[in-house]
Amino acid sequence: MRSFFVCCAFSTVLVIGCEIKNDAEVSTETVTITPNAPSMEARPAEVGVGLKGQSLKNETGIGKAIAQPAVVLFQTKEKVAFEILIPQALALYKASEGHAPESHAEFMEKIIKFNQIKLPKLPDGQEYQYRPDDEKLWVQPIESNP
Repeated sequence: MRSFFVCCAFSTVLVIGCEIKNDAEVSTETVTITPNAPSMEARPAEVGVGLKGQSLKNETGIGKAIAQPAVVLFQTKEKVAFEILIPQALALYKASEGHAPESHAEFMEKIIKFNQIKLPKLPDGQEYQYRPDDEKLWVQPIESNP
């Protein structure tokens, strides 16, 4: 039974992933790949803001099949940080202190650093910013001072 499934999987890969092209069919078109420009608008820190895995999302064909597990790994790490670890640490802090952190510095010290939460690395030109008014972590462009 196992060999049947192996044969089916192998046949599927051959049929879907491998296509033999004649020289006449090969495109001579050049493709320029540009990295995704970071969004310049503030947005909540959520799955997909991290730098890791961004370049792998554009893969197609067999490259996508190879890259997808890595993309899922990076997205899972972001989901754990943003949807489990930070809300839990924030709730514990609010329960023990009676209030949410009142500044970005306090949030980074008492929530992120104290709980050893590893935030995903952001693309160049972006930074994390805690907003005490809505008690959420945001990603925003780095403000440059002229």
